[in-house]
Amino acid sequence: MNAYFLLLPIIIPLAGGILLWFCDRNIKSSVRNIIVETVLVLNAAATWMLVIARPTDGLYLFSFTEQLPIVLSLDGLGCFFAAMTSTLAVFVALYAFSYMKNEEHQHMFYTFFVLTFAATGGLSLSGNIITLYLFYEMLTMFTIPLVMHGCGRKDIRAGYIYAAYQLGGAAFAFGGIVVLTSYVGSPDFTLGGFLELAKSGDLLTNVVFLFILLGFGVKSCIFPFYKWLPIASVAPTPVTALLHSVAVVKAGAFAIMRTVYYVFGGELVSSMWAGKVGLALAIFTTVFAAVLAVRERHFKRRLAYSTVSNLSYILVGTLISTEAGLAAALCHMLVHALAKMNAFLAAGSFMNRTGKAYVYELDGIGRKMPVTFICYAISALSLTGIPLTSGFVSKWQLITSAIGLDSAWGMAAVAALLISAFLCAIYSLVPAVRAFLPVRGEARADGRDSVGMCIPMVIFALANVILGVSAGGLLDICRSIAGGLI
Repeated sequence: MNAYFLLLPIIIPLAGGILLWFCDRNIKSSVRNIIVETVLVLNAAATWMLVIARPTDGLYLFSFTEQLPIVLSLDGLGCFFAAMTSTLAVFVALYAFSYMKNEEHQHMFYTFFVLTFAATGGLSLSGNIITLYLFYEMLTMFTIPLVMHGCGRKDIRAGYIYAAYQLGGAAFAFGGIVVLTSYVGSPDFTLGGFLELAKSGDLLTNVVFLFILLGFGVKSCIFPFYKWLPIASVAPTPVTALLHSVAVVKAGAFAIMRTVYYVFGGELVSSMWAGKVGLALAIFTTVFAAVLAVRERHFKRRLAYSTVSNLSYILVGTLISTEAGLAAALCHMLVHALAKMNAFLAAGSFMNRTGKAYVYELDGIGRKMPVTFICYAISALSLTGIPLTSGFVSKWQLITSAIGLDSAWGMAAVAALLISAFLCAIYSLVPAVRAFLPVRGEARADGRDSVGMCIPMVIFALANVILGVSAGGLLDICRSIAGGLI
């Protein structure tokens, strides 16, 4: 396939977003919805076409300087992230059409919603760390208006905090990238890295790695850069699903995977003290955020803290710095996206249909919104890691990869994963139990299932179960990517 086709996952949503911006603001919602869904379906189709018939050559676009080229290429890791984000976008949009129908500022919402996937497409197709950083920053710019969507005081404050964290993290990463490229230029991503193992004891190499890790780690909410995510939950649920499950937080994890395995190399990172600092922060965050989730009473913010914890599961697998660790991290990246997307959509449906927002207000609502809360219960079981759900598969892979380290760091990771899984059972299953347990008198909230919102939830719930009972294909793909076979 011609390398110019690599532009499609960027151009299609970019053109769609520009088209939506210049459309009449009073356009019929049905027409706008058709445009949005058509753009996202075309983007997903183009992405899958590239994944199936992957171009063997990269595409040089332009260069800031001789050492800073902007290059697109597609390898196994890029295929995985591109396919995941473009496919899930189609279903989030279906949910948004029902959720947002009575909201204001829909013109701005859908414009930036579609543009977000131009940035994630470019991120997936980045051929070097400069290109990745360019699209990483574009993603921040496109999502700030989505966080501020409501234009109220809380929305504006959340947007400012979100922007401050993301731009601050970008500055950290930029500092490390500047030093890195000044010494080695900006070579194409290479599985195994392109730095020498002899640099493991070099102070500069360790500091550069730490700067890039913490900079990209802001989007992945590694401690202490986690507070923006619960605050950003004030945004509409399609936005929080986008932030917490697909585009933003997973972009941070993806960028860290690229840094660890395709710039520095897993062997080099595992021998560096900076790599151990990163692993320690990820281990701590898994438990710390789970404790915060147990304490939180607001439904969406509880799920936000759960996201912080589960993102660090992915970072633990990544920073284990082994082939098995990367495979496990990839598996959990997809599994968490499906489960947490479903959980957020269920929470958003509950809040949208009842006007309630707290866990104690869930009592008995499962009998009035059975489809919503059956789907939520399946996602909660998956997040907890119960057998026959996909969460069990990914957590099992993470634990076995940590045990494979055969060191104190591996045992610490296993302990953290088990403790956070126990806490996850508390904070994720309690809402499901409260929703279906009989209550005395009338339920605290009144609402009904929305067909438009339930369709994507049912699809995600089925995907969770199917992957739970038949995960061999997914595991083979993840292992092949980690081993450089794809």
